[in-house]
Amino acid sequence: MKKRLSLRFCVLVMTFLAFGLVSTSSMAAPAKKEKITFAAGRPDDAWFALSHGLAKMINERSEWLEAEVIATAGIGDATRLAQRDPEKRKNHIVITMTPGMELWATPEYTTKKVGSMGMLSTALVTLNPEIKTWADLKGKTIALPRKVKQSYTHIYIDMLRQAGILDSVQLQHGGTSACLTALRDGAADAGAIMISFIFPDSASPGPFLEQLQTRGPVYFIEQGNIEKNIAMMTEAGKQKEFEGATVPPLAMVAAPSSFGPTQTQPVVIMTPPVFWAAGTQVPDEIIYEVTRIMYEAAEKGEFGQYHVIGKGMTPEFIVTSFWPTEEECRKNYHPGALKYFDERGIRLRSVSETYAKK
Repeated sequence: MKKRLSLRFCVLVMTFLAFGLVSTSSMAAPAKKEKITFAAGRPDDAWFALSHGLAKMINERSEWLEAEVIATAGIGDATRLAQRDPEKRKNHIVITMTPGMELWATPEYTTKKVGSMGMLSTALVTLNPEIKTWADLKGKTIALPRKVKQSYTHIYIDMLRQAGILDSVQLQHGGTSACLTALRDGAADAGAIMISFIFPDSASPGPFLEQLQTRGPVYFIEQGNIEKNIAMMTEAGKQKEFEGATVPPLAMVAAPSSFGPTQTQPVVIMTPPVFWAAGTQVPDEIIYEVTRIMYEAAEKGEFGQYHVIGKGMTPEFIVTSFWPTEEECRKNYHPGALKYFDERGIRLRSVSETYAKK
């Protein structure tokens, strides 16, 4: 009797399948048609966490696009990974920065911006209250970031040249921690220290400056000289080191007291921006879809749950760049991103618009 019931059940299921009444495809989601990969920097980078957040949203909210995230040795290596592989150029979104995006381009691989993420911000500081201006640095030892070709460290160096003191100072180059150690131990009289800046105007000491402040009051060099220092950054971006891609002024302005009571006036901070970009070989429709999900997430304030700097990823910040005019901004955005922004009537903005507000 049991064998007969089992046989009848099998015949019944086969009949349903034959007439399309039961579909095996309902047991699993349909496969997505396209795939994108985020080359996102080191696993402990903010950019890695934010890329995971965006990939998760894409996988949940796109009907046809799937995303994954891979680690790279750093921001520059994200570009080099896609640069050397023609297939990766077609389906990789990379983490990049200014001035890197402009200077790492090759005839085979040029990237265009998709949307802003954050900034690598540093301020020029000292523990010596007598050092207040560029002139006061004459004959002193200064700790700066690593002297990598075409990096923003060369902007600091050229500003020292413009101030007429480069030949008189001794430069120490190292990583973020090395600069902190040199300042804290007295091996350097002044130096560039990492601070926290969240768009549009939320500046705070951050962990590196807070550590230095345990030694005593920290003083900010060139306080108040906003126009002068932005002009110096602009001129520094034209130097031979950046030949082939003039670098815009990588400046933000921190309001008084952002970093403590010793900062009595606004101060210019060096802020190379970090953002998502894609090669021109990545199809416009893929970047359009990524941009749509990214922008809608920014409208909902969703990036803050993945990293603290994500709190600054507002709709306005997504389309804010350091290129000085809207026309130059448009030249540097991916066509797929521009298509989405134009359809929504979203204007691309320049950081320079914020200077007058400080």
